[in-house]
Amino acid sequence: MLLPKQVLVVTTSGLDNHKVTTYLKPVSAHVVAGTNIFTDFAASLSDFFGGRSGAYQRQLSSIYDEAIERLKVAAFEIGANCVLGLKVDIDEISGKNKAMFMITAVGTAAVFENINRAVPVVNTDLQLDVVSVEKINILKKKYQVLRQMAIESADVDDETWNFISDNLVEEALPLLIKKYKMLIANLQLDLAKEFLKRVISYLSQFPEEKIQELLYNAIFNEADPKIARELTQIIHELRVLDLKLIQNVLINGDFEKQKKVVRFVGCDKSFYDREDVSDFGRIKELIMQKFPERGSRTTKKQLLSSKEKDIWVCACGGSADIGERCGKCNKDIYGLKEGDPVIGNALSVIDQKIELISHFISNNF
Repeated sequence: MLLPKQVLVVTTSGLDNHKVTTYLKPVSAHVVAGTNIFTDFAASLSDFFGGRSGAYQRQLSSIYDEAIERLKVAAFEIGANCVLGLKVDIDEISGKNKAMFMITAVGTAAVFENINRAVPVVNTDLQLDVVSVEKINILKKKYQVLRQMAIESADVDDETWNFISDNLVEEALPLLIKKYKMLIANLQLDLAKEFLKRVISYLSQFPEEKIQELLYNAIFNEADPKIARELTQIIHELRVLDLKLIQNVLINGDFEKQKKVVRFVGCDKSFYDREDVSDFGRIKELIMQKFPERGSRTTKKQLLSSKEKDIWVCACGGSADIGERCGKCNKDIYGLKEGDPVIGNALSVIDQKIELISHFISNNF
């Protein structure tokens, strides 16, 4: 099935050897990004005297790519598999020592025959015979920034945030998480909250697959349950839920990883389709297999009443009302302790998502 990122975007009015079945309507995408001209000036005087700015070029390239991705989403939402006649306008508005870049991308959404297959990915990591001085300088700067970030007492200033975001420095994420945990440990909670927002902004610059790789690995490697839960929330905010990965971990992962991915079901992805309904159903089955009820359900008479109520009896000999924890060992009916995922809630979330997705998508598989 075609995904938003696989929608073709071309500047031409047609595609060779492909026939248009439907012209839908014009689609557009708009991206606005701010940058500070004096920050750029301080970063590289030679850029200005040389007549161009490397930081500005990277900023423009970043928002150009974002505009194209948004255009693909707009076309995908109305059933197109291609955008024809791409035109991009770039404007800059300056004032009070600041600049705003505005990019508008427009095109005609269309449906072509025989292009519903995945778009081949071009390998951009080929060995080059030549390399530009700009790439060398960026790599040099990258090493300097990472060394500085590795110093526990070092702050992450605006220049550093801009550099690691503009240049997609993925090695920065473990260092950022470490600094975030330091803020939490030092009870600098307001600073930690703002810091986490910038971490999310930094991650959002990466392609979806790379966000998933970086974020999921960080969660699986995180020993602090609270931090792991906060990183899981980023999956929801950036809408990078990976249902196949959840299934794989539930089948092949260790118990600690399995507990972590149970929390993922409360997160979202940008789009859902028929296959996702099946995936959620499979995930529900796997959760029930991997996390069976370890307590036994029964009933008991209530005090001063002939009525009975449902309870469960724990393996430790204690008991509790259904949905409550054992008063003796503080575990729930699934044998999980406080701070672990609540299996019943996860199963309810899955049922709700299946119902909501099915409301919009026909289940005639």
